[in-house]
Amino acid sequence: MPDPQTPPQAAPKPAKPASANIHTHASRRVDRSKARRPMLEWCFYAVGLGALVVLVAGRFIYEAVQNDLRQAASQQGTYISIIILTLFGFAVIKNFFDIRFIHRQARLTDKQIDTLRQTNNIYVFLQNSDSSLFRDHIDNLHEIFRRDVNISQDNLVTLLQSRLLAKTRVVEFCSSILVTLGLVGTIIGLIQSAGGLTEVFQAMTAEDGSIMQGVESALGGMGVAFYTTLMGAILGGVCLRLLSNLVDANIEHTVSHIAELTEIYILPILRRAGRINEEHQQKLREKGIGLPQGVPIPGTVATGQTTTAPMPASAPENLEQ
Repeated sequence: MPDPQTPPQAAPKPAKPASANIHTHASRRVDRSKARRPMLEWCFYAVGLGALVVLVAGRFIYEAVQNDLRQAASQQGTYISIIILTLFGFAVIKNFFDIRFIHRQARLTDKQIDTLRQTNNIYVFLQNSDSSLFRDHIDNLHEIFRRDVNISQDNLVTLLQSRLLAKTRVVEFCSSILVTLGLVGTIIGLIQSAGGLTEVFQAMTAEDGSIMQGVESALGGMGVAFYTTLMGAILGGVCLRLLSNLVDANIEHTVSHIAELTEIYILPILRRAGRINEEHQQKLREKGIGLPQGVPIPGTVATGQTTTAPMPASAPENLEQ
């Protein structure tokens, strides 16, 4: 029998649950994009490909340009080699600006996710942060949340990736054009060679001294055919293709990283706030106040109908659960 003088012991307190701030801590696995440097990768690729082109085909490219200039002096030039080089230079510059844009967006995403963790408030982050792929993606999700509680980012991610990949279509198009110009130069060179051989046969029949001129024209045409094919294949089919694929790979990585950060840090908060709002509106309907059944109240947005009851105090913008 317990001693009546002994005070009863208090019931043990339940164990305190672990901190719910799972969305505010940094994660090396989630922040792995910081280890990737698109500009540095592009520079390595560009330098490596440039050195390879100079070692393997630099002399032939130089001779192709010289051959075009010689033929231009004799009013027989096609300028195919010069056109290929000019288009290649334009495509490389465009590719450089594409990869620089992706590099800036990747760095800006890493910076803004740190800012979002510090502010711990989606609304404050949207009001104070600069425009970027990451910020605009969150803003779009926030607008969807205000209209529909069943929020998903699948379509937004697909649209974002399609919009970014459309920026690289110019370089891919230039790559195909260079290969095609190489084939066009081949055909033109063969036609010139056939014309030169015709001059040779005519000179042999007439027994005059124009045989060497025909031979020179035939050899010049063969040079155009081979040089342009080589330049189109190396510059367009190899160099531009590799640089374009590098940009595409970084675009896919950046988009997937943005989608991962949003799935981890943003969507759980918005979905939880949507469930709270739904539960709140359901309780109001059960009491006979608020909006009737069937009128959605996700976030909310003005629809011409108003509710007589206040919204719950929980703000979906907070990053803390």
